[in-house]
Amino acid sequence: MTTLSPLAELEMALRATRALGQLALSHAHRVKREDSLGFLIGRDAILADWTREEAGIVTITHDLGEMIAFDVQQGAMTWQGHRWITREDGRILRETVVENRAQTRVAPPAHPPLGELRAGQGQFPATNTPILPNDFCPQAVALATLLHQAWNGRALNLYNTAWLNSILTRLPDATFYFERALAQGDQIALLWRVHGHHHSGQRIRLIGSSVMTWQNNAILEEATCIDFSAMVAQVTRDLISYDD
Repeated sequence: MTTLSPLAELEMALRATRALGQLALSHAHRVKREDSLGFLIGRDAILADWTREEAGIVTITHDLGEMIAFDVQQGAMTWQGHRWITREDGRILRETVVENRAQTRVAPPAHPPLGELRAGQGQFPATNTPILPNDFCPQAVALATLLHQAWNGRALNLYNTAWLNSILTRLPDATFYFERALAQGDQIALLWRVHGHHHSGQRIRLIGSSVMTWQNNAILEEATCIDFSAMVAQVTRDLISYDD
């Protein structure tokens, strides 16, 4: 029987048995959670968000210790999620969450562009080698390089999926960059972001997460999670007016 990581056990306890009291021990008081619409700051804010969740049946599909992928069944609805964490003194200090559940979401207002450059190939040139964090997992560099050439260089002969085509259709100037990676055997998990402009003119920022089976410089299996509902929310959100 496979032993689950503490993060996977916590996910199951919070969703299946609603053991919300465990958050007091698992999360630091100043923990920060991020998704594609923004941040929740503080353990109390995260606890309040969990109280709005319905109980569900959760299945852990990938467990890489500080990253898990899971399926959740809540009544007639089934959706997938990925959760990444960093710890400090044994407690969760930061979470990054990607969920693909189909639901109406409201994005906070955004201020209008203030002369910034458009995200795209002019800002992040599609060189052969991606720009990676200094602490990026060495086992993931070759995979990230291939995906960078495919995603940012538009070398779709190297990699082409329905979700990528969906993003490039909606965000023609989309630029991807890698934030973090974990490796366990032949499984590599990648936390990445995409910036681009919708045809409406709205600038879109999304977080994505992928778990890939990588053997002999080839992707054999993939589980990618993207919150497309956050894209819809960002497209339709209001702009902050400075004239009021």
